[in-house]
Amino acid sequence: MPGANERHKLASIAVQPLLQLLNILLPLGYLLAVILYTSLYVTDATWSSRLAPRFAQGLALTHGAYLVLAGMTFEHVPVASMWEGMTFVAFALTVVYVGLEWRLGIRTTGVFLLAPALVFQILSSAFVTHTREVEEILRSSWFGVHVTSALIGFAGLSIAAVYGALYVLLYHSLKGSKVGLVFRRLPNLEVLGRLNWNAMVVGWLSLTLAILVGIVWVAGLQSRGEITGNFLADPKFLSTVAIWALYGLCLSGRLVFRWPSRRLATISLVSFVLMLCSTMVITFFMESFHRFG
Repeated sequence: MPGANERHKLASIAVQPLLQLLNILLPLGYLLAVILYTSLYVTDATWSSRLAPRFAQGLALTHGAYLVLAGMTFEHVPVASMWEGMTFVAFALTVVYVGLEWRLGIRTTGVFLLAPALVFQILSSAFVTHTREVEEILRSSWFGVHVTSALIGFAGLSIAAVYGALYVLLYHSLKGSKVGLVFRRLPNLEVLGRLNWNAMVVGWLSLTLAILVGIVWVAGLQSRGEITGNFLADPKFLSTVAIWALYGLCLSGRLVFRWPSRRLATISLVSFVLMLCSTMVITFFMESFHRFG
């Protein structure tokens, strides 16, 4: 009788063809979703209005199943490499968008969010190579909660930036009395403002969870001597907290001072650019304990 480890290896070997198939099908699924939402945006046809949301929901569930299977097969959350991370980003963008669409009933902006997800998934499917040979720290359940909530948070803030950009563009088009065909298909400013607000709330709350879990987890690792150094001085941690505080100020401004949607849209767009710039600088020019391997 084979032992537990041997049975796990046999099960993993059996699952890998399914993972390879899903790795091929996911980009095709995202491409079809973009086509459906493009049709919905351009024509507002009844069939695409009904089919596109259901297809996006099924795509999110399928992608989630792929990530769960990959995590179980290779015994770590599938974000150990850049290419694994890209498929998780595509999934996070899709989940946040589908949630907003379900909550607010706005279906005409899907093409603007699923198109970036398609790009991330194509890159991931083209270059990803799953492996069990990862650092032990990446197998922690704390790591799983931390990185999942962080990616969902960044996805929410990214979606808020897209809606912020659409709001600003539509606002200036209306102000200049030059609304082209593309902008005529957009929801009105009030709806875009609600989408921008809700995406920011989702992103900020998820990022809050990621920061709290990360602090507790790293404090535990340090107390056991598993890692050294002052994580409070880590540039990635500091930049994340700064971005979190900036978005928190933005949300507080709406709740306390009743800032208008135009101001929120502009701040969310500027904050996203700052988030991208800080991430690139830290990734390429600074040392951080967020690097593994």
